[in-house]
Amino acid sequence: MTSLLQLTPEEKDQLAELLNIGVAHAGTTLSQLVGQRTTISVPTSSLRNSMSAAHFIGKSEDITLAVLLRISGGLDGYVFLLFPRETTVHLLHVLSGKKVGDLRALDAFDRSVFQEVGNVLTGGMLQGFEKFLHCTLHHSVPDVVIDMGGAIFNSLTATMFARHEEFFSLDVTICVNPDPDAADCHIGEEVTGRMYLFLGPDAVKDILALTSKIVS
Repeated sequence: MTSLLQLTPEEKDQLAELLNIGVAHAGTTLSQLVGQRTTISVPTSSLRNSMSAAHFIGKSEDITLAVLLRISGGLDGYVFLLFPRETTVHLLHVLSGKKVGDLRALDAFDRSVFQEVGNVLTGGMLQGFEKFLHCTLHHSVPDVVIDMGGAIFNSLTATMFARHEEFFSLDVTICVNPDPDAADCHIGEEVTGRMYLFLGPDAVKDILALTSKIVS
């Protein structure tokens, strides 16, 4: 099986472009959801394997919120979103007006807010894939987990690594800006989470084969 780490620079650029298209769709959808101009960007992304996974979760003992979704249809894989405490608290306040201190006290409504965030981010990403690749994709109902970051990552990725040893790690920056004339995010309104995209070599080969046909 071909390793994703062996992709050529041109192939990696193709995948990066697909991710950027998806992020643009997600930003538009989130804007409609919150009723304010919202931007989502990916300032950094990297291709990693299971051996280096532990280096990308921050402080493993910090209480963190995670959202997990399964991808099916034209591609198979998982999306795993990891939000640090500060990001979780800020997003919940922006999206619902509610302020919390301890993430472990989040109720069913609070969790549903992050289920919707998972729906928007993953759905936008898949829409970008669908429009570019002309295939149909689906994702599961989001599962929200709150625990120490290390415990969440080790638990949720155990199943993923069994089928997808390599993955994309993306920093996802979300800015909800109430001023439509502002060029940049106001201080304190920009938050960053991390998206882990597990597609596996077979799915990536399918993507590259389709993009080759489209651009040729």
